[in-house]
Amino acid sequence: MDLGQFIFVLLMAFSLSACAGIRAFIPPLAISILAATGHLTLAPQFTWMGNWEVVAIFAVATVLELIADKYPGVDNVLDGAGLLIKPVMGALLASSIITGIDPVLALCIGIIVGGGSAGLVHAGKAKLRLLSTGFTGGAGNPILSFLEDVLAIVWTSVGIWLPVLAAILVAIGLALLIRKLSSHFKAKPEEEVAV
Repeated sequence: MDLGQFIFVLLMAFSLSACAGIRAFIPPLAISILAATGHLTLAPQFTWMGNWEVVAIFAVATVLELIADKYPGVDNVLDGAGLLIKPVMGALLASSIITGIDPVLALCIGIIVGGGSAGLVHAGKAKLRLLSTGFTGGAGNPILSFLEDVLAIVWTSVGIWLPVLAAILVAIGLALLIRKLSSHFKAKPEEEVAV
């Protein structure tokens, strides 16, 4: 794989993994379908993802995630589970599509790029969901969930067909998210006490 192809695949891995931070199973379902239909070659250790049985498992998981996320309370439980599941799915996605390099290096890149981007996006999404729950008592969560579904589907499509554009948008979004999260966690300076 030449450098241009590697960068292209890395950008696709980055954008799809970040999308897994919103919906854990939509991006792997898309990758599995592409691999099963012969439109995408996966790394040798991940060819199992191109089996139709795995496509079916990802499809069922996707439907369950989409339905369960519409119920207030359940959605917050899913966000808690997502702290582990979404970075793992991001790492799996990124590692599976990075081909033509040493498998251990591909796995390391997948964990850093895929797991990291999915985890950051999930952190922002979970915070937004908690704010929605607080402000609307959970009533606004199904609407927010539907918007996340649409975003995940569009984002996955753009990540596959226009990965450079998707990666640029993800990078901008992550930079804004990191800035917002870091300003939120900074300690407020103590007020000076008048003597």
